[in-house]
Amino acid sequence: MNRISIQTTLLATMIAAALAPAAHAGDQPPATDTTQAANQTTPGAPSSTTAPVKNKTQAEREAEAKNAINLSGVTVTPVRDSLQSAQSLKQNARMVVDSIVAEDIGKLPDNSVADALQRITGVQVAQGFQGETSSVVIRGLPNVITTLNGREIFSGVGRAFAFQNLPATAVKTVSVYKSSEASLIDGGIAGLVDMQLYRPLDFDGSKVAATINETHSHYADHNDPTGSVLLSNRWHTDAGDFGALINAGYSRQHYDYNAVWGDFPKVLTDGTGTPMRTSAGNLISAPNGFGADYNIGDRKREEANYALQWKPNDQTEFYAEGLYDWDSDQYNQPFYFSFPVGSVTPSALTVGNNCYPNQLGGSPFYGQTICDATSGTWTGNTYAATSTQAHQEHGHDIQNSLGAKWHNDRWNLSTDFSWNSTSFHEDTFIIDTFLKAPVTTIWSGNQGNRANWLIGNNAQLDPANYYLNGLFQDWNDQQASQFAWRADGTFDFQNDFFQYADFGVRYSDHKAEYHGSVDISTAPPGGTGAISDNPNPANQVIARFPNGYFCDQPTTPAIPVSWLSGCYNYLVDNKGAIRNLYGLDAGQPGEDNGRFYQIKEHAYAAYFQVGYGNTLFGLPFDGLAGIRMERTQRRLNAYSYDAGTNLYSPIDDATNSPVYLPNFSFNLHFTDNLQARFVAAKTLTYPDFGQLNPSISLNPPTINRAGAAASGNPDLKPIRSTNYDASLEWYFAPASYLSGTVFYRDINGYIQNYITDVTIGGLPYQLSSPQSAGSGHLDGAEAAYQQFFDFLPEPFNGLGVQLNYTYIEGSTRSPQFIGGPVVVSPLQNVSRNNGNAVLIYEKYGWSARLAYNYRSRFVDGFNAPNVAGVLDEVTPANQTDFSLSYDFNKYLTGVFNATNIFGANFHNYFGDGTTRPRDIRYQDRTVGVGLRLKL
Repeated sequence: MNRISIQTTLLATMIAAALAPAAHAGDQPPATDTTQAANQTTPGAPSSTTAPVKNKTQAEREAEAKNAINLSGVTVTPVRDSLQSAQSLKQNARMVVDSIVAEDIGKLPDNSVADALQRITGVQVAQGFQGETSSVVIRGLPNVITTLNGREIFSGVGRAFAFQNLPATAVKTVSVYKSSEASLIDGGIAGLVDMQLYRPLDFDGSKVAATINETHSHYADHNDPTGSVLLSNRWHTDAGDFGALINAGYSRQHYDYNAVWGDFPKVLTDGTGTPMRTSAGNLISAPNGFGADYNIGDRKREEANYALQWKPNDQTEFYAEGLYDWDSDQYNQPFYFSFPVGSVTPSALTVGNNCYPNQLGGSPFYGQTICDATSGTWTGNTYAATSTQAHQEHGHDIQNSLGAKWHNDRWNLSTDFSWNSTSFHEDTFIIDTFLKAPVTTIWSGNQGNRANWLIGNNAQLDPANYYLNGLFQDWNDQQASQFAWRADGTFDFQNDFFQYADFGVRYSDHKAEYHGSVDISTAPPGGTGAISDNPNPANQVIARFPNGYFCDQPTTPAIPVSWLSGCYNYLVDNKGAIRNLYGLDAGQPGEDNGRFYQIKEHAYAAYFQVGYGNTLFGLPFDGLAGIRMERTQRRLNAYSYDAGTNLYSPIDDATNSPVYLPNFSFNLHFTDNLQARFVAAKTLTYPDFGQLNPSISLNPPTINRAGAAASGNPDLKPIRSTNYDASLEWYFAPASYLSGTVFYRDINGYIQNYITDVTIGGLPYQLSSPQSAGSGHLDGAEAAYQQFFDFLPEPFNGLGVQLNYTYIEGSTRSPQFIGGPVVVSPLQNVSRNNGNAVLIYEKYGWSARLAYNYRSRFVDGFNAPNVAGVLDEVTPANQTDFSLSYDFNKYLTGVFNATNIFGANFHNYFGDGTTRPRDIRYQDRTVGVGLRLKL
């Protein structure tokens, strides 16, 4: 009860405060958009409803909605109109929904859908190592189902869609459904994201729109183009209305995403292995090593979508539409690292005052006080190296669909067929080189909450100091497809209480297949000799590759001196010769049985729900009550691994389980503009396909680190959640509202990844594998405020503001590590405090937006046990973005955009505090200019 008392009190306070002006709220002009229950642009797409309008037919409600809201706009649609459209979607939805609507064709406020989602209340995003937003979570949970025009869409062998694959220029609206109802596709305990694209009958006639931008990236120091074009027309004929639309987009980005890291903290020892202590007798913690991981690449994305519509009469529509996106990425991932700790005795060692009990269970020093070192120097026969990883990636997502809709006064029927196809291929070629000893490693401390380090005497800049080490090759190929059919209907009862019924069925046939190569590090000819102080002279890099091998790598504030690693183009252009040098056959390495799986899923679903409404104490109310039933038949083909015999054996596993997901909602309308909601529903998320693969892939250990092993778990069960949401919403003026929401999730079986130290074939490995946790919860509160200050004198009456804040807390009962004690652990990805602040100005043809995104520290994952525990904690990059546009005339607009203008960076730590930085990731700043044309 204590967990939800704060949220309950907050909701009650908001209701009381909002009721005070309720007598006058009805005097405010109502929002111009009144989307109704039947406004389903695609069969099965998330639908919406407003306060009950008794005795109106489904067709009348649909006609009202289409006349009331024009999301595309036939003239320039200013910011406030797009915000008002998004407000209407929120106000009239049957669930808890937040949306963003394009201000105009090709004018969502960010480059990709992934970037645009961060502006929505309760949504948090993060960048990946390739310099773009790749992680999207809703209220801290990554378990999101994605639909395109109401149909499930996904990328690769995952269940989620890579939002960065879809440019924002293609999208009309993006809606985040935080609560569920029976007609929605299941699969996301966090929620559902629906992306709606333009269709030709959205417009009154022909439409031509184009955008072109040039963007400069600070770290990559490169200008790249982005562009899109949309062509649409409609024709009125004796056979009805016809429409055709095609949209295409292209983007390119050169990126330079650099990270500098410290390895896991451990008990500091001298060169003999004896623990070192402070003058007070306390143990000392120091990073196991120091390093850098850069990602320097060139990425291209292309996208095209089409839509065809035919309405032979006002009651019937046929359509065909599709989306194609392609991405290709070529990037160099150079590594630079030194592992002196424990090999030699440090000098110039300093120790700070952050001390704590040693948390490494099983250690003879467990529980003893340990203090974090703050700097040190190591000189001697230690291992320092660089590595060049040349990556080549390409993939695609395709969705095509055919469907029809029909309605009359009481019936609304639809059917939809869709086909998804997706693939992803990655090829990696790696050469490791090491520095001849003696090596001096200087760790100057953690200023800036990062590990600052370098090699003494700049030995890393002399090509003669480098010697060849292992050659490592890797490839993986992912392919997935899905055929889906659904039929949906709504019947209007024209009744005072039971107003309408939604019903439908869905079938899907989903196949996913993954192939991966054997991962083996091959030593150069003649072996390495002693790996540091007495290497084989024949394997000096400049002796093997006398010309063109080395490239200088960028500097950072944490590593202020450049270093050498193999050039990307040299590795890619000379693969055959390098393989031959290492005694390998031409071509790619063979397939690893441990990295193969094939999964087939057949899903059958049906749902039924009723919409009801009437009055209570003179106040209108409405809601939904229903259930979704689904049975999923899954067959897994893979290989299991026997560590004792080092053999793989084929397995064939099948599951067949029913799912029942009830839902209930109640909406109470105090006035036309003040309403309260309550929603309860059961949801679930199925394990990702890769998480179910039981076999083990092995990356053998090196001189400095244990090997890396990864395994799935075929015994994983779906994550189940019982969800409760309650909100109070006051729409006090067009494009202006105040809302508050409290939510609670009772979660069972949340899947989290754990890293465990194991021995396989007599060698040490760190095994990463998923496990189903026990019971847990997630709860919190959201508040959102949006307003344009029209009451201010000119020119200040063009000002507006958007503010939102989300408070989240969550935990689950799970083992501290695999085989360890069950404890209450925080949920991954959950930041306690989250928010957005956007200042808007729109007047005299100018449109400006200054946006700040905030997310507090959160647990990113669970490490192998170390002296600081198991938690991997993150302080995200909270960045500020700016956009500006000016309408030269009604056809042409100039635009200017700047992202991360204050240079916020991502910080990662071992455990709590800031004295054990894991890595800092330098996130880029961009500036772009462009033009937008509309005819």
